Amino acid sequence: MKKGLLKLSALLITGMMYVMSYAQTYDIQGQVTDKTGNPLPGVNVVVKGTSQGTITDTEGHFKIANVSPSTVLVFSFVGMKTTEVPVGNQTTINIVLEEELMGMEEVVVIGYGVQKKVNLTGSVSSVNFGDLADQRPMTNVSSALAGLSSGVVVLQSNGNPGKDGATILVRGLGTLNNNNPLVIIDGMEGSLDAVNPNDIESISILKDAASAAIYGSRAANGVILVTTKKGKKDRMNVVYNGNYSFSSPTHLMEFVNDYATHMKLMNESARNIESAEPFTQATIDAWLNAKKNPNALNANGVPNRIAFPNTDWVKEIYQKNIVQDHILSLDGGTEKSTFLLSFGYLDNPGLVDRTGIKRYTLRANLETNVNNWLTIGTRTWGFTQEKDLGNYDTALEYLFQTTPGLVPEYNGKYGFPEAPGESYYANNIAAILNNTLGLDRSSYFNT
Repeated sequence: MKKGLLKLSALLITGMMYVMSYAQTYDIQGQVTDKTGNPLPGVNVVVKGTSQGTITDTEGHFKIANVSPSTVLVFSFVGMKTTEVPVGNQTTINIVLEEELMGMEEVVVIGYGVQKKVNLTGSVSSVNFGDLADQRPMTNVSSALAGLSSGVVVLQSNGNPGKDGATILVRGLGTLNNNNPLVIIDGMEGSLDAVNPNDIESISILKDAASAAIYGSRAANGVILVTTKKGKKDRMNVVYNGNYSFSSPTHLMEFVNDYATHMKLMNESARNIESAEPFTQATIDAWLNAKKNPNALNANGVPNRIAFPNTDWVKEIYQKNIVQDHILSLDGGTEKSTFLLSFGYLDNPGLVDRTGIKRYTLRANLETNVNNWLTIGTRTWGFTQEKDLGNYDTALEYLFQTTPGLVPEYNGKYGFPEAPGESYYANNIAAILNNTLGLDRSSYFNT
């Protein structure tokens, strides 16, 4: 009997809960408008996770029946951001849909401010550099622009760290002298490669006279407008981005690194043009015998490996390395103020000995809205760098002229090669590379 009463009670409670749940469903109505208050007809209003829904009428009104408090309504319309609204205890929901910037609705930075791409009359290219910097490592901005905009030619003639900035031509050669475009960074003239790539939000390239007219004759070769990142309101964000890349030389030139073989080839070349042979057979034999016994001592007590060296200068000066690029940024803000602080570090040893660079960058972007017509702020940035002073150009030039051996003993001609016709200065490539000692330290500050 008791078990029967318990089952009956449970059944009654379940039935009451079902009735209560059913009784809490009700009709929802409302209106959908845009930010100007105009009604939006044809907006899809759907109960999330179901096929139940409706569309708004010509006045933007909608009505959905039998909706529970746990329901979430999804509002979607072409050109507008899809919005989800929990129903809760509401019976009337009025919602404003925001525009979604797509395609021609994108905002482009131009000389006079910002403008929607659809309203542009001049030739302007815009590059979302913030996304690009997250997709691939880069050490300078100018060379990273290659292939990103039509009519923009990027020429890089040097891979030496710190000197690897590219020459940029906007629509070819515009003047007879300087053909570099005008670079504006946050409203101030500057250099592209002085900015940390990770600090850039977007880059706009003004290509014709109509779009660059505000800058006058200085824009004859085009204008590159750089906009850096700034803080976002009502949140705090800490971002670390680090890249490690491995570099090694490929397709290196192969030189004769045996001085005896080198002398034989030089003699053969002289015979082909009916000239006197620069090396005697006795000299060639001395180098061949020394190669067989590298640790034996010569008449002056010097080991053969030192007295008769055979050096592959290509392998001596080229090196494998690891390039490091790190950036730490902190940004945030309130309803009226925003801030962004970033610190960057780059270490690129270079593929050739004593050609590396270390760079430290700093940026502080601060902005405060005093009232509805006055905004104050600062965009302060700078860098300090250390550049190795290796005599890179001269070393590579003489690399093509050198011999693999040099007589190191004092015999009245210390440091001279075997033949008078050979260049004694060109021989020791490592010495040439290091003949300028020290570091070039430089700093730049702008606000």
